Amino acid sequence: MNGTPSKLGRSPDLGIRPGEEPLTLAWADDRERQQVISLAASEGRQTMNLRTMPYAKLVVLRRPQGGFAGWAGMDADSDPKCPEVFSQYVYREYRGRGLAALLEHVSWAWLDSRGCRTAYMRTEQDSSGGLFKRGRASGYCRQVFLAVDVRTALAASIAARGPLDIDALPIRVGSERI
Repeated sequence: MNGTPSKLGRSPDLGIRPGEEPLTLAWADDRERQQVISLAASEGRQTMNLRTMPYAKLVVLRRPQGGFAGWAGMDADSDPKCPEVFSQYVYREYRGRGLAALLEHVSWAWLDSRGCRTAYMRTEQDSSGGLFKRGRASGYCRQVFLAVDVRTALAASIAARGPLDIDALPIRVGSERI
């Protein structure tokens, strides 16, 4: 895959049915970062943070034949007083399997490792209704530009999925429910 846009909301078809393939959770390299920017733009998603925050981290869920099942960005350096989680996206055919929660887990673990106690996550009820409702119901999010208590969110992630060693990335994950 070379960053070519696909049908809106669908991961590029690579001949493997989604859910039947192991994925690799990894930090994106520069080439993958550019691919995600292109794909995010083709999905009508914001790309500003990935384009303007050179030290922002990007984690991807790689498909074995190339391409991605999803991705998420995080930054603690551009504005240390306002660390941020952004651009989280999982393709439709991979949703409902816990992959978005896994991407969030990476974000909370990375931000915690950087000493961040509060991080901010933008969400819109129209495009991220589930995320918005889950965040509000959890008690760790306090507003629409969600202020997230990183340690509480990380503890909830660990309780739900077990510990995650972000220094061990890349790691293989099944694309079935995790």
